[in-house]
Amino acid sequence: MNKHPQDFPDTEPLTMVPPGEEASFHAPAAPKAAAPSLLDSLELELAPMGASETDIQAEIRKDGRVCPQPTRWLEFYRVLQDAAHGAQLPAPPITGSAWASNTPAVKRNCFQAQVTWAVQNGCVAQAAAFLIALPKSDWYHGD
Repeated sequence: MNKHPQDFPDTEPLTMVPPGEEASFHAPAAPKAAAPSLLDSLELELAPMGASETDIQAEIRKDGRVCPQPTRWLEFYRVLQDAAHGAQLPAPPITGSAWASNTPAVKRNCFQAQVTWAVQNGCVAQAAAFLIALPKSDWYHGD
């Protein structure tokens, strides 16, 4: 990877001088300080653009996680639906009465299949960004 030893200064756009006129040169103006934006005040933890299968697998297993809580799991599934672009989706999340009647292992396997689908269908970055943003309280950790 090439690294520059210093940052390059901003450049000014080239201005064309009409024929017969003399160009005048001015010292470049000092760069204006950018006004702080709303984004500057937010601290976001997003998945890197090159999020990999290893990255997302580490995230979903952190702290003994099984799967997102039902409401958040449905939101995650919508992320997959939006990224599917016509591909056949994996099985939907386990919610409602099925949530109460299935073991943590069944829930984990269903969620794992969805994450594997995200990796295989090129939407690991979107999936990872969603999952990384979930607070600990939005994860199911088993019984």
